[in-house]
Amino acid sequence: MQGVSRIAIAGALMLGLGSTVIALPAGAKKKEPVEPAPAEGFNPKNLSNEARPSLMAVQTALAATPPDLATAEAKLTEADAAAKNESDRYIIAKMRLQVLNNKMQAMPENQRNDMVLADPLNALIANSITPQAEKAQFTYIRGTIAYNNKDYAKAATLFASARSLGYNKDDLALNLARAKVEAGDVAGGIAELGTAVKAEQAAGRKPPQDWYKYAVSHAIKANLPEQTNTWTQMWLADYGTKENWRTVIYTFGFSGPGATRMNDRNRIDLYRLMRVTNSLAGAKEYIDYADASNKIGLPTEAKAVIKEGFDSKIIPAGNATATDIAKQASESIASDKPLAAQEKAAAAAAKGDLASQAGDAYLGERNYAKAAQLYTLAATKGVADMDRLNLHLGIAQALGGDKENAKATLMKVTTSPNSDIAKLWVTWLASPPVAA
Repeated sequence: MQGVSRIAIAGALMLGLGSTVIALPAGAKKKEPVEPAPAEGFNPKNLSNEARPSLMAVQTALAATPPDLATAEAKLTEADAAAKNESDRYIIAKMRLQVLNNKMQAMPENQRNDMVLADPLNALIANSITPQAEKAQFTYIRGTIAYNNKDYAKAATLFASARSLGYNKDDLALNLARAKVEAGDVAGGIAELGTAVKAEQAAGRKPPQDWYKYAVSHAIKANLPEQTNTWTQMWLADYGTKENWRTVIYTFGFSGPGATRMNDRNRIDLYRLMRVTNSLAGAKEYIDYADASNKIGLPTEAKAVIKEGFDSKIIPAGNATATDIAKQASESIASDKPLAAQEKAAAAAAKGDLASQAGDAYLGERNYAKAAQLYTLAATKGVADMDRLNLHLGIAQALGGDKENAKATLMKVTTSPNSDIAKLWVTWLASPPVAA
């Protein structure tokens, strides 16, 4: 569903055309019938005597094999001139629609222009005796024509009108969503797509993955973080493959508008999520992750990531950059205080910063219980950035298996981009990666 595609109308159109048999009244000429009230709808008996012969000729021409479209068109012109009432105009519009559609379907696809159907459709929609079910159908078809001709605002209006008339078939909610998005109402379009998703789920079907991708990509482009987060969670809940996790994380923090909000510390938290979802792809990401860890003072994590890359053979043996990063990390570890000493200093400190730093170190070496203990200590002493502390405490609890407390802790993170990263971790708790 990426981008704009045409909406098929032929099937929907033929459903709406139906068939009407026009017959002459029995016996001699009859007195001109009285036009029915609009609620009664169309009745062939109410056609005027002036228009009826031309319309019967059109009917005969259309019933021929193959249909005699030239004769049908000529007789429709006669019927137009003779028309006296809404019943005449109703059946003329219906027959003209059938003629024009037959002509269009006979053309090569690249030469078709469904705008030729607009006038008879408009006439049927405006006619007071068109039954409401048909009016809804024709309004939907008219909306597809507007959409296919890139008049997205008009398409959205027509799709909404079709729905208000009772039309609920043929991906109406989906097409209304697309029309609104293309017309510039991204938030409104995404909300309509949510309606389409709920309808699919209510019918016991899994919505197509392209719907989620469409919503996420347009929410990101329109800078709608709340919708981006919501649709990302919905997408991963239904299609949480490691490839999709990587796409989400990479799009969120490493490309486009999201990348400008991230610093190395933010990216480490995203790399950690890639690591746990097995969505680190290629030697470069392992190396970049390790390099960023070294830069912010997490040599233990940097060394562990490089080791994983070498062990999995994702980083080729002997890679000079990776080897150099691992060497730098080893040197930093050797020069730093042992973690036990860092922990002791953190316990004695008045503020919680040292405890938070020690927690980061334990998190990097995958000692999640110890990391959570140090982060909790830091919280009791106070730190400058409680959002970051709660994010890291929540990550430690999540990776340590304490899922309920992890979710509660992560939900305390309120400031972007940490809060957005926290929501991704909450999504992981609810929807860990599945096999592709």
